[in-house]
Amino acid sequence: MAYTFNTDAPECPYCQRKQTHDGGFFYDEDLTEHECDHCGKAFDVEVYHSTSWTCTARPAH
Repeated sequence: MAYTFNTDAPECPYCQRKQTHDGGFFYDEDLTEHECDHCGKAFDVEVYHSTSWTCTARPAH
């Protein structure tokens, strides 16, 4: 089974082209499938979100 991984946008596993869409459409965790904007083939999508924090101590007064 062919698959792609990208941190910028979904990438079609058939033609390897990044998908485009206005707004936050591709960040919806309910997104499970998409039709390629370029080759027209449908493919499954899994959306993962990651959050991290960096904390720095304040200088002494």
